[in-house]
Amino acid sequence: MQKFLLLILVNSFILGTFAQSKDSTSVVKLPVAKSELTRPQKATLLSLIPGGGQIYNQKYWKVPVVYIGFGALAYSTLMNQQYYDEVRLAYLQRINKEPVTNPEYANVPTEMLFGLREYYRKNRDLSVIGLFGLYAFNLIDAAVDAHLREFDVTDKLSLQLKPVYQMGFAGNYSGLKYLILIYENRIIRLR
Repeated sequence: MQKFLLLILVNSFILGTFAQSKDSTSVVKLPVAKSELTRPQKATLLSLIPGGGQIYNQKYWKVPVVYIGFGALAYSTLMNQQYYDEVRLAYLQRINKEPVTNPEYANVPTEMLFGLREYYRKNRDLSVIGLFGLYAFNLIDAAVDAHLREFDVTDKLSLQLKPVYQMGFAGNYSGLKYLILIYENRIIRLR
């Protein structure tokens, strides 16, 4: 606690002398962090709400795809959870030598109840993983689409690939020798 108070006292002394060293009429301006977000950052931030980044990127057709995917995976998660709970209850009743209350599972063997329980648990878990995967894909799609929106695709941009056939020590092979990128009449050679 004493170190904290000493730190506050030293900081106030330094700031006070800094403020007094200037003219008494001037105002001390502290540096402000730049709050301007780039287009991909803003698209990713808006995409935290599913479909927000796609709307920001003006790709409206992707929004129903995102929501249909979320709806289908949420439905799958809920249904598999419901079936898992039913089969789990029947399995627990069977191994505890109690009568099974659900008539659908009354005559099902114990091994099959165990297999059904694991089947529904696995499908529920995969549906939850799918939800997280779709959410991550939603974020990545918004960021990549925003990056590509700033990409130059004018007519001045072209790509030329030249096939090559060479004889080598290990045998003959074919491939691409040069990748030539022409942009505004400048040739950039990449090997």
